[in-house]
Amino acid sequence: MIKQQMDNSRRHLGELAVMQSRVNETEKRILESALTRLDAVNASLDKLRPAAAKNSKEYQDLILERGHLHHVIAHARTVIDN
Repeated sequence: MIKQQMDNSRRHLGELAVMQSRVNETEKRILESALTRLDAVNASLDKLRPAAAKNSKEYQDLILERGHLHHVIAHARTVIDN
């Protein structure tokens, strides 16, 4: 009985380790994608900045997206580092 419980616990721990590895790999891909998109957003903001008054909706949308990207990046880095 105890041996079976220990075997089950070991199996579950192994499954959790595999899941954590998959989560880390997924977070790395998310981080890479977010960083790439952040570069594109920042480049667009640089282009729009001189004419921000005329393109204020697009400019504000990019500012909001940049904020969301910073949150995604911070979260992904936290998960990967743990």
